[in-house]
Amino acid sequence: MFGFRMLAAATVAAVMASGATASTLVTTPGAYSGPTLNLSPYATGDYNFTFGPVNVGPGLTFTAAPGGGGNSGQGSVVGQGSYGLNANGSFGGSAVYIGVDSGTGYAQITFASAQTQFYGFWNYAPGIGNAPTLSTLDVSGNVLQSFDLSALAPISTPGGFNAFAFRGIEGTDQFHGVRFGGSYILLAATADGDPVGGVPEPASWAMLITGFGLVGAAARRRRSVAVAA
Repeated sequence: MFGFRMLAAATVAAVMASGATASTLVTTPGAYSGPTLNLSPYATGDYNFTFGPVNVGPGLTFTAAPGGGGNSGQGSVVGQGSYGLNANGSFGGSAVYIGVDSGTGYAQITFASAQTQFYGFWNYAPGIGNAPTLSTLDVSGNVLQSFDLSALAPISTPGGFNAFAFRGIEGTDQFHGVRFGGSYILLAATADGDPVGGVPEPASWAMLITGFGLVGAAARRRRSVAVAA
C-alpha cells in the first residue's frame, strides 16, 4: 500500500513571469493530449545522475541546469533510488522517476512540438531551499509563466510513503517545455505515462483518469535525506 493525497478540484491563477498568457495551474485532470514520459530505459537500479540531454519519452528531452548538480554534483536523477522529502515523507522501492537533487536547482523537459497541456504527479520537500516551482518555456528556453506550488497549490503528504499529487498546466497558449525546481521537487509520472516500477494507479483516481498510468513514485537519493532533516 502507498499513500496518495487527492486534493479538491481547483483552477489556480498563475504567477506571471512575463507578459499576459492564458495558461493556468490545475489540480484535477481534464482530457489529456499532451506529452507522456517513458522512463523504462532508466530502470537500472541506479540513480542515473545526469545533466542530459537524454530522451525521456517520445519527443521529450530532459536536461538539468548547468552548474546545478545538486548533492551529487552530477546533475539530477533520471532513474531509481530511495528519497526523503522532509515533512512530506519518503519514497523508495523499484520506482523510476525524475528528481531534482537540490533545494535550489532545476531541471526541464523540452518538447519536439508545441503543447497547450502538461499534466504530472509531483511532490517536494517543504521548507527546503527555494519554493517548488513549475514554469512553461518558449521555443528558446525562456520562461513564459511560473507557478509557485507552495503558494498556489501546496502538496501536503505528512509522513507519506510514495505519496504525490496531481498538478497540471493547461490553457490556450502554446509552450515548448516545462521547467521544475526548488525543494527537491520530483516528477513521478505524466498522464498516460507507462507504468514502471510496480507502482499501481490509485483506485481513487481510476474513474477520474481512466487509462492514465503512473510511471512510478519518485525518490531523492539517500545522501540527500540529511538535508531534509
